[in-house]
Amino acid sequence: MTLLNDREWRGNVFTGAWRPAQGGTAPVTSPTTDSELGVIGSAGAADITEAAERGAKAQKDWAARSFEERAAVLRRAAAEFEEEADEVASWLRKEAGSAAGKAGFEVHLAVTEAYESAALASQPNGEVLRSAQSRLSLSRRVPAGVVGVIAPFNFPLILGMRSVAPALALGNAVVLKPDPRTAVCGGAVIAEVFREAGLP
Repeated sequence: MTLLNDREWRGNVFTGAWRPAQGGTAPVTSPTTDSELGVIGSAGAADITEAAERGAKAQKDWAARSFEERAAVLRRAAAEFEEEADEVASWLRKEAGSAAGKAGFEVHLAVTEAYESAALASQPNGEVLRSAQSRLSLSRRVPAGVVGVIAPFNFPLILGMRSVAPALALGNAVVLKPDPRTAVCGGAVIAEVFREAGLP
């Protein structure tokens, strides 16, 4: 199976589906050979607004799902990373200039992050806080809503996943902005993995 279909993401952005970018396109180049690997869409203001609005709509249903359902999506994402490890590592080598060992390690960490976040979904929703007063004091964890994540270029996959996966586990929607130098391995890969895993 191939995770990334070049015809789908070429010149596009992902807002629930791949579609033409309002901000134009940018080349995806190899830092080691300077050769063009493809073309990715650059989000414009309208794309970001649409992504945030779509995220806000989807987030309500996502947060209302049981922790078992959210955890299952994260476990499927981990399995998808494992199944597509060679392709993902290949993109990390080509686009980010990662050595084979670093690329493999980064994919391994993405798998681990997805599994650990799946476990996070079932953690307590709050806690009883100490109080000197004669009253019950509680803290309650609730989803923030739509979370914005900016992923850097140096470890694009794991540093993106380190924020995306826990946010999703706790019932949030995510708008991810990868670094333009690693838009495929730090953005398109994550979008496709979670789409395949059944994230709404």
